[in-house]
Amino acid sequence: MHHSGYNLPVAYFLGIDGGATKTHIVLSNGTGRPVGEGQSGPSNYHIVGVEQAASNLSASISQALARSAVSPHEVKAACAGMAGLDGASDKKQMHQILTSALEASALQCPWRSLNDSVVAWAGAFHGGPGALIAAGSGSVAFAVGKNGRSARADGLGHWLGDAGSGYDIGRRGLRAALTALDERGPATSLTEQFLALAGSSQQEWIGWIAALDSSISHAHEQLRSFAPSVFEAAAAGDAVARTILDGAGAALASTAASVLRKVGLLTAPQVATAGSVLQQPSCLRQAFREALNGYLPGCQVVPARAGPACGAALLASNSDLVPQDALQVCG
Repeated sequence: MHHSGYNLPVAYFLGIDGGATKTHIVLSNGTGRPVGEGQSGPSNYHIVGVEQAASNLSASISQALARSAVSPHEVKAACAGMAGLDGASDKKQMHQILTSALEASALQCPWRSLNDSVVAWAGAFHGGPGALIAAGSGSVAFAVGKNGRSARADGLGHWLGDAGSGYDIGRRGLRAALTALDERGPATSLTEQFLALAGSSQQEWIGWIAALDSSISHAHEQLRSFAPSVFEAAAAGDAVARTILDGAGAALASTAASVLRKVGLLTAPQVATAGSVLQQPSCLRQAFREALNGYLPGCQVVPARAGPACGAALLASNSDLVPQDALQVCG
């Protein structure tokens, strides 16, 4: 793709937001304007495995290139925000995923990979100070202070972390339905939702629960996908569902407040939100705002200026904005 006049080649930058539910790609030109997008399935390798993550990634890259009519050699750099890049033990797999996905899409540019919370922050604040709390399938907060120091909290996965996430809400909703069925806990409309999903006889739903052990990705999907039922029940006035969402909102506020404190953003700090859980108006969002104000009075919840994939494209084009203390894998 050449512009008329001096016929100078345009540089393009690839931004990747690789999550537990979907992968979203943005291709931008040198001015940061998106020229193409792509989307495919999840690329968190802890959930779908290395090969599937790489193949979903390459499918969405190829889609973005095709839609924008940009040829692979015009892409100057790529940056990937990846769910599941949490520690040194993930570096080898991440290198493998990115190398094989970029090769499959015929890209030969330098790339870097960061945790998905870093690119979500970059999109939300255009690389300036602030905290981002992302709550979709999982939940994580990331903040950068005025001195460029960064901090992260939670994003610890569904076994021990992700407080207030879609997975957490879905699991609590299913637990509440089961305790009500057993008459160990208060009655809730979540019971009907569960029986509609798992089967109305005890034999059927015990079988449904046993099948969760068949694979981590199956269990993750089943638990996460019950979250919308909890939101619906709460909106219809179900007290048990409301309590679950109030708790999730407070947990997310605690996660956001912790990163603001760590980087010293204490006077009129700004928090942007990302992910499906905090996007819709609900009692969860109300509880989140109230708890956040309790932790840090005067804290402002602000709209993100751009999405995570755009944040990744920004970091691909401007590596000076990458927080130097953030975990990264480069190639």
